[in-house]
Amino acid sequence: MEPLQAGWIVSGYIAQFDEVAAALRRLLKASGSSTREVAIAMPDTEVMTAKIRLPADTGEVEQLRQVVAEVERLTGRPWADMRVDHAVQGQTQTPVQSAELEMLIVAASKEKVQDRLGLAESAGLEPVVVDVAAEASMLAARRLISARHAASTSPVVALIQVGTEDVSLHVTHRGEIIHAVRKSGGGARLTELIAQTYGLEAAAAEGQKCQEALPADYGHMVLQPFVRTLADALAGDLDAFLHASTFRKVDSVLLAGGSSVLHGLQDAIQRRIFSDCVLVEPFSGMLLGEAVRGSAFEHAKQADMLTACGLALRPFHGSC
Repeated sequence: MEPLQAGWIVSGYIAQFDEVAAALRRLLKASGSSTREVAIAMPDTEVMTAKIRLPADTGEVEQLRQVVAEVERLTGRPWADMRVDHAVQGQTQTPVQSAELEMLIVAASKEKVQDRLGLAESAGLEPVVVDVAAEASMLAARRLISARHAASTSPVVALIQVGTEDVSLHVTHRGEIIHAVRKSGGGARLTELIAQTYGLEAAAAEGQKCQEALPADYGHMVLQPFVRTLADALAGDLDAFLHASTFRKVDSVLLAGGSSVLHGLQDAIQRRIFSDCVLVEPFSGMLLGEAVRGSAFEHAKQADMLTACGLALRPFHGSC
């Protein structure tokens, strides 16, 4: 892992390209890996996803025309400015309707995708896959859900990821995302509160937070209120989803992201949501290599690697 300074990446946008590229090259050198083909995840904030239904007998030409129309309608941008992928996910039929195709559409602006591709290429890497962060996370989470709910055919599980800049909530059913919410309030917000409370510059506040060198009253003055507010907001989002759906409860909550290990957060979410809340261990059930086994590969690092783990699992999709 290679740290990035505040402001280098803002809400998924690479604001300081040269600095981030240099960090990637340092990371690659430190890893000692000879692999050059890579999979990349686009931030959820930079991607538009949608589903449309079409008559089952719709031909490929008409399917593409409908996809083009939907992308331009939702993004307000011409098709030529976008990078788009689409696929038929399945066929549905009800007693009162004819068979329909369900198509998943994923689109992102060409310049945003090119930023990611250029970043990899600057380090001598060859991008072969561009995925979406939420989908990559879910690929890794599915095997954890299957292991945890082996006796249930269709558990409802919430995946909460508390990152540096934002917090995401994805509710899943039968391995598919059925509800998603994203909001600001991640680790950067906690840094802001520390800076405001103790009159520090943002960089100094972040440094003290990382070094755990904060004043004695930090837990009472800053951390506990932050954790309580975050847990309340997430519980409110889940309550809203349950009231609007046919589901009555969430079977369990998976907690991931670099800031998921904040003291008290796991317990606060569990008390507020009334469901088990488990800190994610993406590599649970896997054999660890000699270089990793026995090292300081603690929860804080594992919980932040769910998306990366999902990208690495792509070749095994459908077999794990």
